[in-house]
Amino acid sequence: MKTIIAVPDFTREAHLKKILPALLKDNSGAEILIATGLHRAPTKKEIRDNLGNIAEKIKISAHDYKDALYFGKSKTGAPVWLNKKLKEADVIITVGVVEPHLYAGYSGGVKVVAIGLAGEKTINYTHHPRFLDSPGTKITNLKNNPFQDFIQEVISMLPIKYSINIVNDDKGNILKIFKGSPGASFRNAVNYSKKIFEKKVAKLFDAVICGAPAGKSANIYQASRVFNYVADTRSPAIKNTSLILVKAGLEEGFGKGLGEKRFMKKMLGMKNPDKLINEIKKSGCLAGEHRAYMVAKALKKAKLGFISKNAGFYKNKGLPFLFFEDLSEAEKYIRKSYKNPEIYYLKNAFTKILTAYT
Repeated sequence: MKTIIAVPDFTREAHLKKILPALLKDNSGAEILIATGLHRAPTKKEIRDNLGNIAEKIKISAHDYKDALYFGKSKTGAPVWLNKKLKEADVIITVGVVEPHLYAGYSGGVKVVAIGLAGEKTINYTHHPRFLDSPGTKITNLKNNPFQDFIQEVISMLPIKYSINIVNDDKGNILKIFKGSPGASFRNAVNYSKKIFEKKVAKLFDAVICGAPAGKSANIYQASRVFNYVADTRSPAIKNTSLILVKAGLEEGFGKGLGEKRFMKKMLGMKNPDKLINEIKKSGCLAGEHRAYMVAKALKKAKLGFISKNAGFYKNKGLPFLFFEDLSEAEKYIRKSYKNPEIYYLKNAFTKILTAYT
């Protein structure tokens, strides 16, 4: 039997060196497929670092969005293009990290296949304003969420038999692992995660200074997601004049994948957020450009910026962000800009979602 084990890319800590050996005991002839979506393929060093000795014992492939076959259409008309190796699979096993997600509500489950192993047409369709602007497409929300509904529908098209869903703490350490059928293990992991990741606060803040794990702070594309994790909750804990700052390395620039390059082009050409939002609402967008659309929406709610040792490289490039080289420089700016500022320090913006009491 042909078994595919779908694992997330390395922007999420899936603890693959710990998880995979037990799976491979019963699936020694399996192939590991790394779900990269439209992002760049991992380097040999990244594969070695994340998979250890497993990389020498079993076939490992990185998804290529150009190598996709047509599987049909979803109920809402979304074209389903997926990695061609899934057509040959008798059994598919998914490994996912369950954490808050801007569009799916929560990541994990079969998202690693439905989006991570999808072709460009599928990713373009599901990252269009028709999905992103739906009232149900909200961080931490699964109910009436068209993005999540699409992901769940893909299960019926594929022989996904078993899922492992990992919940990490804000430092990336394992809190709990949920195993079993795809639907049940994901639901159980989400129910557990909600108690950990969703936090209500009793005030609105002038500034939110956010941390992000290394895999999600290496480039502006990934790190910019933080802005929406703060600004796009059901009831954002920010004022109309607030500032959202992300501490990030940004050593990869905008990022190296197709989606990142499209994002860069849109961001560098953005004159003002309203113009970009109206343009994309009218004409649509490609995957990658959707990230610029979401940043523009966040700019309507707050000022945005980065704290990075590489800040000097990005200044004066025409980007709609503030850049600070260290925390003290950022705090000095905040004290100068706001009278008696209320500041919230968020260790990991991907694992603690703030909502204000209403």
